[in-house]
Amino acid sequence: MSKFKIINLFDKIFISISIFLIIYAWINFYIRNLWTTFILSLIFSSACIFVLYYFLNKKQEKISLTKKNTEEMNKYFLAFRLTPSKDKLNLLYKILSKDYEAKLDNETLTYIKDNKKHTIIIATHIERINENELINLIDEYSDLDADIIDIICTDVNSNINSNIFFDKKIQFVSKRELYVNYFVKYQIFPDDSKINTSITKIKFKDILNSMFLPEKAKSYFFCGLILIFSSIILPYHIYYIIFGSLLLIFSIVCKILPKIKKDK
Repeated sequence: MSKFKIINLFDKIFISISIFLIIYAWINFYIRNLWTTFILSLIFSSACIFVLYYFLNKKQEKISLTKKNTEEMNKYFLAFRLTPSKDKLNLLYKILSKDYEAKLDNETLTYIKDNKKHTIIIATHIERINENELINLIDEYSDLDADIIDIICTDVNSNINSNIFFDKKIQFVSKRELYVNYFVKYQIFPDDSKINTSITKIKFKDILNSMFLPEKAKSYFFCGLILIFSSIILPYHIYYIIFGSLLLIFSIVCKILPKIKKDK
C-alpha cells in the first residue's frame, strides 16, 4: 500500500466506482426502473466495498509477513547449503552449545539433550529424503554411537518410515525447522553475503502480473465504462455487460494487486 494517503484515497474511489458500475449494469439488466436500480446498486456496492477492504486490510499484513519469512528462510537455507561442511558443523555447534552440552570432533557433532546423546547428520544435498536414501545415510554413519540421530535436510517424504532401525531413533530437521528452531530462535544465521537476493525467477504469475500493472487500470476502466453504458442503451445485449464487467474487474485488480503483494 502506498505511503501517500491521497493516492490510497484515489485508489479507493476508483475501485468503488468500478464496483458500483458493475453492479448497476447487472441490476439494470433485470430491473428497468432507474431509481430502484440506483438505490439497489448503491446498497450492494457499499456492502461489497466494505467486505473487500475489511478482508484486504485484515490479511495484508499477514500475507506480507508470511512472504517475507519464506524469502528469508529460503535465503538462509541456501546460504547454509553453500557453506562448507566443516563450517556447517561449526555454525550448528555455536547454536547448540547455547543450551546443551555439545561436542565437535572432526566431522562429528554431538550434544546431550534430556540425557540422550544426539548426533547431527547433514543431508541438505538431498531435496527430499525417502526410505532408500535414509538407509544409505544411516549405513554411511553406521559406526555412530548415539541414542538419537538428527538429520538436517531440505524436506522429507511424507510416507517415510523412520522406525525401520530398531537400534536408532531418527529425527528430521527440515528446512523450516532449521530456520525457526535454530537460526531464528538463537539469532545466529549462516553468512548470506554471497547470496544475490536480487535474482528473480521468471514465473507464470509474473506474466499475469504484467497484465495488471497499476498504470493499465485507466485503460481497462474507460473501455469497461464504454461497454457498460452501451449495455444500458442496448439492454438486450448481454455481451456488453459481461465484457464491460470483466474490464472493470481488471481495473479493480490493477489497483488492488499492489496492495496485497510485497513490494519488490
